[in-house]
Amino acid sequence: MKGLGPKAVSCIFLLMVLTSCATVRPVAPEVNLVDLRIGDLTLSHANILADLRIYNPNPAPITVGTVRYNFLLNGIRIADGQSLQRISIPAGEYADTTLRLSTGYLSLLQFSQQRRPGEAIRYAIDGSVTLTGMRVFDAVFPFRREGEFDPEMLRIR
Repeated sequence: MKGLGPKAVSCIFLLMVLTSCATVRPVAPEVNLVDLRIGDLTLSHANILADLRIYNPNPAPITVGTVRYNFLLNGIRIADGQSLQRISIPAGEYADTTLRLSTGYLSLLQFSQQRRPGEAIRYAIDGSVTLTGMRVFDAVFPFRREGEFDPEMLRIR
């Protein structure tokens, strides 16, 4: 019986590398909105600061490369965009990041016209988290969180 030739060894090695990459797919990180506040007001727009807490349920550290988001208040799109801040999160740990949501006054006017005084404000934030450095490919995970808050809790910083 002859030994394996160099081509066969190369094919086996390549197959092992490709299958090992396929089994390392990370679990989706958990993204939660923990605080919302008005950052600053200018003549053209308002900046709202949204604090997110991201949990890494994986047995290995992860690096968040991009957070893309859409932010709605009472069903009205207030802001969308992305954060390119890289965030390293150890296994089983949390990390906090702040999104700067820039919105025009037209969106805030639409929101204020349909809002009833004393009523809780409904929010929705959805988007995706991209994990970088995941061997061959980046891993993209969608997220969506909804809830409501008392308007008295919204404060200017």
